Amino acid sequence: MNTVTNTAQLSTFSIIRSIILSNSVLAKKFNVKNVLEFEPKPKSSNFSGFPYIVVNVPDVEDNESYIGDTLRYKNFDVEIVLRMDYEARDNYTEYASNLITVIDAANSTFNASGYGLIRITSDGRPQSITVHSKEIIEGTFTLELDGEVLV
Repeated sequence: MNTVTNTAQLSTFSIIRSIILSNSVLAKKFNVKNVLEFEPKPKSSNFSGFPYIVVNVPDVEDNESYIGDTLRYKNFDVEIVLRMDYEARDNYTEYASNLITVIDAANSTFNASGYGLIRITSDGRPQSITVHSKEIIEGTFTLELDGEVLV
């Protein structure tokens, strides 16, 4: 396994976005403007609307370290949120299934950046929530990666 460099850690969002947009079903509905690194502001003039996907910055978890380590094994948990109009809820299953499939099949892409793909899981059924007085459907996924990082 390659080492996860600082550059790879900073570009995790870009790696995941390119993986998501490589799926033909997802690419028809999503583009670079609605696969986001940060939660958008729906009342903003540059908000492109629903649906959108937010790929959050990875949470990094240190595993056991020992004196003299030059490499440290870490887990990276990335939360991915899929939000869409309530009226389009019938499409949720198709998008969620394609999201899981395309990320699950991207092991070689993650390996090239030093990551090992452990798994991607759905955090349960999609929830109906209200954002700025608009009813939407939200589904959350957790992408678990691991890798060795220079210390």
